[in-house]
Formats: sequence, structure tokens, C-alpha cells
Amino acid sequence: MPTYFCFIERDIMGTPHMEALDAESEAEARAQAEALLQTHTSGIAAHILLDDVRIATIRRLAQDRR
Repeated sequence: MPTYFCFIERDIMGTPHMEALDAESEAEARAQAEALLQTHTSGIAAHILLDDVRIATIRRLAQDRR
């Protein structure tokens, strides 16, 4: 099974957030990363990594910020 990680890029200083995703495909990883991004009010992007290679970035639109 591949190992996907999500790194949340924030617009404020502080400890970055990174966690492993329980995904078996890139599509599942994207869905989980997008949901994770929505839980971080200071998050501006979710970067998805497969092992140590960034494979996708999901950006939050300005109007989506809480």
C-alpha cells in the first residue's frame, strides 16, 4: 500500500501540520487532504506527498476561509 502524507500550509507562523493519510489511491488521498484542509482555519493549501514526492496541491479559495 502506498504511503500518502498531507502537509497543511498555513498563513500564520507556528508549528506546521503534517499527517499520514489512510488512502489507497491518489483520489482517496485528495479527498482526505481536502477535508483535512477544511479543519484548519489558517490553512491555505494542502500538499499531498507520496512517500517523499509531492504529487498534488489543493488550494483554498479566499472566500472559503473561515
